[in-house]
Amino acid sequence: MKGDILLKALEILKEQTMSQVDFIDAVLSSGYGASMNEIDFKFKNNQKNRKDKNVSSDNMIERKKRLYVFISKMKRDGLIEEKFKDGKDGDKFSLSTKGNIKLSQLKNRLPSKYYKKEIQNSSIIISFDIPERLRRKRDWIREVIRNLGFEMVHQSVWIGNVKIPKVFILDLENLNILEYVEIFEITKSGTLKKLGK
Repeated sequence: MKGDILLKALEILKEQTMSQVDFIDAVLSSGYGASMNEIDFKFKNNQKNRKDKNVSSDNMIERKKRLYVFISKMKRDGLIEEKFKDGKDGDKFSLSTKGNIKLSQLKNRLPSKYYKKEIQNSSIIISFDIPERLRRKRDWIREVIRNLGFEMVHQSVWIGNVKIPKVFILDLENLNILEYVEIFEITKSGTLKKLGK
């Protein structure tokens, strides 16, 4: 989860330089697994609430404390740079060169190869044709399928009596490889039913 928060923070700072308060609202209040659109929505909502004085000061103080710890670590690690105006201490941050490199590494990180395994009566066939340029992702999906208990019929065709975890489908989508994967269920009548993505 810490890696996901860091990724989110770096993505926000990649787009723009922002104040500490806005940074708090955008990162810490958007929640785990939030998309950039959800973060942006929450950020704009929080700005409006702050203007309307609907955000409690205790809540804001607690958020600031958490953020200061987070910012200190990001600065120590050289991921962000503080912006200065007219020789005065700045309160705005932007992504450093090292931060850009870290953002790239986090974006290219692959999810775990292990998912919760749940046996079912019907058989599932997984077929994939992932391009050579995405070899790391292709190797990853092969490991995941093997770990779930599927058996290889052909290099890119696997069969097993295992329920496909929803998290696995979401990870395929987040990795932008869902379009290369086909999943079928063999029904009781023996026909193939394509599972929705």
